[in-house]
Amino acid sequence: MDIKELDLKAKHNEPMPQCLAMYEQCYYITSRSLYQQYATGHISLSQAKEEKAQAIKLYEEGKGQHELFMGLFEIEDKLKQLKADGFNSVLEFKILDLINELFK
Repeated sequence: MDIKELDLKAKHNEPMPQCLAMYEQCYYITSRSLYQQYATGHISLSQAKEEKAQAIKLYEEGKGQHELFMGLFEIEDKLKQLKADGFNSVLEFKILDLINELFK
């Protein structure tokens, strides 16, 4: 689900969609809260805009980290397949060890 869809659901106070990544959940909850606080007069428009910009920045950072993380899993799977197929280059084993360390 993209940020615009999350924002629209948050604006209309809809239930949080299922199966969101953590960065998406954080954005949705923050966005919904900002809409509610602004609507009730607890925060000003300028404060809402400032905090929304921060939430968008964190969403984008989280999305990038999530994509990197998922890509590392794909690399790990491919290297394990190379190992299972008998490809025993020292470089591939070193890379696989490095990836395993990253996930500990």
